[in-house]
Amino acid sequence: MSKLDKIIVALDQMSLDEIDQFLRQKENDLPFVKIGLELFVKYGPDLVHKISLEYKKKIFLDLKLHDIPVTVAKAISSLKNLPIDFLTVHLSGGEAMLKAAMAEARMSIPQCKVLGVSFLTSLEAKDLNDLFGITNTEEAFLRLFKTASDSGIDGIVSSPHEVGLLKKHYPHLLSVTPGIRFRDEIEGAQVQDQKRVMDPKEAFNAGSDYLVMGRSLTKTQNLSERLRLLKE
Repeated sequence: MSKLDKIIVALDQMSLDEIDQFLRQKENDLPFVKIGLELFVKYGPDLVHKISLEYKKKIFLDLKLHDIPVTVAKAISSLKNLPIDFLTVHLSGGEAMLKAAMAEARMSIPQCKVLGVSFLTSLEAKDLNDLFGITNTEEAFLRLFKTASDSGIDGIVSSPHEVGLLKKHYPHLLSVTPGIRFRDEIEGAQVQDQKRVMDPKEAFNAGSDYLVMGRSLTKTQNLSERLRLLKE
C-alpha cells in the first residue's frame, strides 16, 4: 500500500468549483477525502454521492456528532446507505453515546468505521486547563482512550502528539491524525488555527495510521512536488 493511500485530503473551506478543479488534476491520485461539517451542512448527501461516484474517492465524513445517545443514533440512521468509510463522534459524549453510535452505524452504514474525536487540535495545554481544569494532559487523553476502547468504537482522531500514547495502551484502535503540515510550513509558522502539529514523516513514525491534510495540499502551487514528498 502506498503512503498516499494513508493520506486523507480535507476539502474544507472550498467551493464546489474548487473541489472539482482539485479532484480533476491529473497528478491527483489521492484516494481519500474528508468532508467536514461546513460542506455537509451546505451541500448535504448529494456531495458525498457525487465525490464517491464521479471521482471514485473514499469518504471521511467528519461531523463530530455530540448529543444525547438517542439523538446521535438517529443522526447516524439518517446517513443510511451513504457511501462513507469514516465517521466522527466526540468521545466526550460518553460511553453510552458511543455505544449507541456504534450500534446504529453497524446497521445503517456497516462499511463505515466510527472514530472518536479526543481534543481538537486547535486546543493547547492552556486551553485544556482553562476549559476543563486539565493539568495532566496525558491522564486526560488516557481517560478518553479508555472510554473509546470500552465502547467498542473503531478508532481515534487526535493530534499526532498523542499517537504514541494511544498505540502504547490501545494498539487495536485506528489512529487518524489531523494537525499535519509539511516541515517548511511548520518552520514558517504557516499552521493557521492548529496548535499541536507535526510533519508527515514524524506522524507516520509516531504510529499514525492515517494523516489528514487540508490546505497544505488543496492550496499548494505545486501538488506534484507535495505528493512526491509524501511518497518518500
